[in-house]
Amino acid sequence: MVRYHYALVDDLISREEFDRRIEKKIAECGNLADEVAAALLVVRDLDRSHIKIKGLRGRSSLFCFYAKVIAISELKEFDRPDGNKGLVARITVADETGQTDLVFWDEQAAAIGEAFETGEVLEIIGRHGKNLKEILPLNLRKTHVEIDCAMTPKEVRQPERKDVDLLIISLQPTRTFTRRDGTGGEMIAGIVGDKQGTAKLLCWDPSVLADFIPGMAVTATGVLEKEGDFGGREIVIDENTIITPAQSKPEIPHTPLGEVLPDQTVTISGNLVQVQPPRPFTRRDGTPSWVRNVRISDGSIALPLVIWDDEAGRALVNGDSVVIYHVPARIGRTGEVELSLGRGSCMLIVPGNASEQREISGTIIQTPDGNRIDNGVQAFLIEGGGPHGTDLKLSGISSGKRLFYTKSEPLTLDSESLRTDLEAFLQSLS
Repeated sequence: MVRYHYALVDDLISREEFDRRIEKKIAECGNLADEVAAALLVVRDLDRSHIKIKGLRGRSSLFCFYAKVIAISELKEFDRPDGNKGLVARITVADETGQTDLVFWDEQAAAIGEAFETGEVLEIIGRHGKNLKEILPLNLRKTHVEIDCAMTPKEVRQPERKDVDLLIISLQPTRTFTRRDGTGGEMIAGIVGDKQGTAKLLCWDPSVLADFIPGMAVTATGVLEKEGDFGGREIVIDENTIITPAQSKPEIPHTPLGEVLPDQTVTISGNLVQVQPPRPFTRRDGTPSWVRNVRISDGSIALPLVIWDDEAGRALVNGDSVVIYHVPARIGRTGEVELSLGRGSCMLIVPGNASEQREISGTIIQTPDGNRIDNGVQAFLIEGGGPHGTDLKLSGISSGKRLFYTKSEPLTLDSESLRTDLEAFLQSLS
């Protein structure tokens, strides 16, 4: 039973720590509280007993919240892939911070029209559905809690075919999926941007993007623009879309760090400070991953930045100049606005103001901070480069501790170059 209570806080503490706190609560109550009551007290102490709707984009598995019913949809029938009929219905609920949809299926969907009325306040325990805008209720009940909210159901913007100029910011590897009719397909997700900001990209025909890579500007004719999670945008590329190279890159607006608000998805820039090493953890599905805490500063303000999964394993050092696209902001545990960089975002490490053209011949050395190219006199952090011990000549821009190379050549050493390197090394020791 208490596994549902733990799911409300599983992004904050481990299951072992949760069980330990339950035992402590029972002891503090003189063994008068049972396990469920003690679990509720632990959840309350962690400030997760009830959250506001604006907090539903958090990382916990389950959410508990109060909300007022502001609309009940009609019951809809649909065909399942196996040929059977299905039912679906939605209740739109709201509090003073926002609104969301509760989604019900089949027998539950058929019953909600008689079970609930607009204006009633519900206590809901649920989890995310197919997207962050939906909640699948696991348990709910009517309550006498007062919610003063005059909100009306938000009008959902209908998908629209458009012609747009875009910058391709990131593209994930092609992945497969199964359609409702049982046939297979391929798709690519990523991030794009234009003068309005950034958007999630979904491409259902990877061949359309075969000749394009991140960093390229394109003119996209006939994309489908949809409303994404929490008011964001989705750009959909399908068989009706034509992609051609564009002459100029659109300027993507950046949000100053001092103007970042919770429940926004923004593009920001600054320098990394207080870079902590990555920490391993186990995802809920049992697979291993990484998380890393840093701060990003623009010289006047520094915000906490939590980096997840593969991004946490990148070589990062204090002072790195970065641009982060499509990163969500929320209120963190300390009450500060916190940025959360995961697979739906993109971080580019870019040259800082103090940079110069450089060519260096050396050996790739793997270090705890990442790959470096080292010629015995100088060493620069790089991304990529090849296996440990590879000899290369790299050309590009150096900035601080990094080399941003644009050209890489295998290095063939001869006696003259060895003599020159040895003399330089000996001179550095004198």
